Amino acid sequence: MPAAQPVPQDDEARRLRALQSYAVLDTESEQAYDDLTALAAQVLGVPIALVSLIDSDRQWFKSKVGLDVCETPRSQAFCDHAIRGHGVMVVPDATLDPRFADNPLVRGDPQIRFYAGAPLLNPEGEALGTLCIIDRQPREFGEHQRATLALLSRQVMAQLELRKRHAALSVALDSLKHHTQLLDNLSRHVPGVIYQYRLFPDGHSCFPYASQGLWDIYEVQLDEVATDAGLVYQRLHPQDREGVALSIQASALTLQPWRHEYRVVLPQQGERWRQGDAQPERLPDGSVLWHGFITDITERKRIEDVTHRLAYFDALTGLPNRRLLIDRLEHALGSQQRSGQKGALFFIDLDNFKHINDARGHSVGDALLQQVALRLGSLLRHDDTVARLGGDEFVVQIGNLGSDTEGAARQARAVAEKVREVLESRYDIDGFSYNSSGSIGITLFPRGHEGVDDLLREADTAMYRAKAGGRNRIEFFEAGMQTEVEERLAIEHDMQDGIERGQFDVHIQPQVDAQGTVVGGELLMRWTHPVRGVVPPNQFIPLAEESALILRLGDLVLQRACEALAQLQRDGLRLDLSVNVSPRQFRRADFVDRVRDALTRAGARAEGLILEVTEGLLIEHWADTVSRMDELVALGLRFSIDDFGTGYSSLAYLKKLPLYELKIDRTFVRDTPDDPNDTAIVEAILSVSKHLGLRVVAEGVETAEQAEFLRSRGCDCLQGYFYGRPEPLAAWLARQGRGFSAAPASAPGG
Repeated sequence: MPAAQPVPQDDEARRLRALQSYAVLDTESEQAYDDLTALAAQVLGVPIALVSLIDSDRQWFKSKVGLDVCETPRSQAFCDHAIRGHGVMVVPDATLDPRFADNPLVRGDPQIRFYAGAPLLNPEGEALGTLCIIDRQPREFGEHQRATLALLSRQVMAQLELRKRHAALSVALDSLKHHTQLLDNLSRHVPGVIYQYRLFPDGHSCFPYASQGLWDIYEVQLDEVATDAGLVYQRLHPQDREGVALSIQASALTLQPWRHEYRVVLPQQGERWRQGDAQPERLPDGSVLWHGFITDITERKRIEDVTHRLAYFDALTGLPNRRLLIDRLEHALGSQQRSGQKGALFFIDLDNFKHINDARGHSVGDALLQQVALRLGSLLRHDDTVARLGGDEFVVQIGNLGSDTEGAARQARAVAEKVREVLESRYDIDGFSYNSSGSIGITLFPRGHEGVDDLLREADTAMYRAKAGGRNRIEFFEAGMQTEVEERLAIEHDMQDGIERGQFDVHIQPQVDAQGTVVGGELLMRWTHPVRGVVPPNQFIPLAEESALILRLGDLVLQRACEALAQLQRDGLRLDLSVNVSPRQFRRADFVDRVRDALTRAGARAEGLILEVTEGLLIEHWADTVSRMDELVALGLRFSIDDFGTGYSSLAYLKKLPLYELKIDRTFVRDTPDDPNDTAIVEAILSVSKHLGLRVVAEGVETAEQAEFLRSRGCDCLQGYFYGRPEPLAAWLARQGRGFSAAPASAPGG
């Protein structure tokens, strides 16, 4: 590995002297540093975070998350490079960086791929080390994340400065024991109070000496406590008095230094935090005299409390976050494995939160989440845990359900039913009422040797089963659910591999006019797997929608459509090709550019391309949707609403959006003309479309009766098995040049 650029000897010597002045190397772990490291790992989403100090020949970790070793050779330290500059150093992928590609920490454990380090700069600008984060996967690191890491590094440096100052004060006090004549002068320059405290054998105590800072610390004058320390004890916080007294007694018995943090309640300053440090000595009369100092640590405690809350609590709701939930779950799991008691874990997902959040804005969504947190917290017992994992996901852990599994399950369901009922009550926010509900997945524990991750996965799996079953439901985890999850993951992996290997092909189902003449077709994706065989679209399309794979499939179909359109146009054929566009694909910032590029690459004119979108897409992010549709229409494309009638079916957007066509969903066509309700819906859609000047395509036409009814009611275009099943696009294109018309199939399934 190429070494870091050498530092001039004088500069390095000065830096090492600065590091030694903090006397922090090889010291025990401290909570303040550990909280900051934990916060860095959580906020920036990495498995490893370190406070690294660079010594002459090693890097030593004052605090660490996700790493077991305490130090490494300096020659292997990424941080040795980071301290060369004053800004955040980022290595997106260490395997591609010649400085680190051959580093043992990259090639072996902990297999570093990503690194970001912010120097720990003392007031003189010397870099003592870094606060760094590490991932085993390559990643990008934006300006906001750099700023966050730099901010946390300054907090680490502030802790080092506090440590150094306390160390300096301790040294000063040691000197005071032998140079009491300097006490008065020194006391005027040291923050807090320098004092002597004497405890007599009969329990009586006093302050024989105290500097002027006594008033700032206790709001008492020396003459008020010179013979009796009672007034100081009155200033102690009621909850901390016993702890202070016990710590003083322990120091008196052992003659070990006294060090204690405690609160005081003062007439003018209110509640404040104090830290006392003192060295005891036993006097000839049996009394003990302490020489020490007391400082105000209120601001430090405030920062530590804020840091702790950021690390362990959700900022919006105040509930425990994932990190604290896992800590409590580990404790509960171990406790109940020993006691034989059963517990339960609920995974809760709000059912229609996204619609409220998108329609009314994040402020309303945040207010709803806060109300959910209050409802859950008021419903459960003090020993239960309610946590928010993020978004609209909450987790509840309850215990002491008895040792019988069936009885525990009944109790858990009863609690879950109360949770479900309280979640579906109306929410009043800013004078408006909103409806919501929750899908709840439950897993019981302990059952065997499962861990916390297993419990969360099981409850999450059960929650998805509740959603799939119709939402606002309660489902228990079953072993078969895990099999379903694993199968979904396997299909998703096979899909990704299938895209790379060209297993996906584009088919087309013809669309005909009232005379049965082909006027175009809808492009459909088909997947033939070498082992699974033909995978139905209703299996792989929903999975693709949930992942980024739908974007790749969407690009593939769009490009094939443009190529087919160009071929038809070269042959002088005026046929329309329809392509389904997923909401995720449409929302891409560069979607318009992608459509334009696909047309350009294929050499096709946009006039024959129809993009099919869902009703749900139209009502979300209204302004952005209209703007993007207008851009695409300006290119010459047209828009169709797919599955019309199954969603919102609002006449408002039919009037305001640049639409060309509606597609009547097959569920309405299926029982037409025999079912009067479906027949009425179809007739209403055709009537509205005619008045608005929109073309109508009826999907799922399978019988002559359906076709005749639709033609008689003025339906412009028909699509379904009665006219043709989906077939490979290439074969369909080859027939169009011969004046192909779709003849009715011999039977609906033929």
